[in-house]
Amino acid sequence: MRVLVIRPREQGAATAEKIAELGHEAVVLPLFEPFHDLDAAVQALTEPHDVIAITSAEALRCLAKLGQAIEHHLDTPLFAVGKTTARHARELGFTKVTATQGGGAALAAEIAGRFVTQDASVLYLSAIKRSPDFEATLQEHGFACRTAEVYGMSPIDYSLTDQQKLLVNNPVDAAFLFSKDNARAFFDLEVFRQSKESLRKTLFFCLSRNIAAAVPEEFVNSVVVSLSPDEDELIDLL
Repeated sequence: MRVLVIRPREQGAATAEKIAELGHEAVVLPLFEPFHDLDAAVQALTEPHDVIAITSAEALRCLAKLGQAIEHHLDTPLFAVGKTTARHARELGFTKVTATQGGGAALAAEIAGRFVTQDASVLYLSAIKRSPDFEATLQEHGFACRTAEVYGMSPIDYSLTDQQKLLVNNPVDAAFLFSKDNARAFFDLEVFRQSKESLRKTLFFCLSRNIAAAVPEEFVNSVVVSLSPDEDELIDLL
């Protein structure tokens, strides 16, 4: 199968390598490039908190750039969405890491369940643009949450010629979608206004139902959704 990995370049390359190991041809299409706000991360860590929450490994990539500044925080309980993100946290040195299934709402519910008898404050290391589910659910459970926007995504533009070379001249059998923004940006590409038929036989592998909701109605029968937001489990569906 020819598999398109729609993800920022660094993460996409790692995903493509796993797909290639299964004998498929993997092509990375980054539609966004991440940027990090190191000052916001440093400031957030200096203020009191009992728990750290992350919904994307990109927050950890930001923390990795801080070097020794994170050493005093590695024993703080860290809750992450998905086993892959949790593994990145452990690799960075965090010692008390919990992986949760589901999205932001499930992450908030897990934290609330673990600290129900404590007045714990939560530091959420987030993207500038994000779903409100985590913060809203945590508030419903009565927990104080301080959000620090430590990363964001800048769009990458491709010429129509480049889009046609990648998606029309050599159509893909499958496309992997790891975020709702990436899904929306993918289907908004100019090439599909002219050559939508190139996607008729493509399967769309989505990390969550929330992401799958961004796939246009005309392709809904071609959607495959992972049971949990974990990269390895998504790849296993190939």
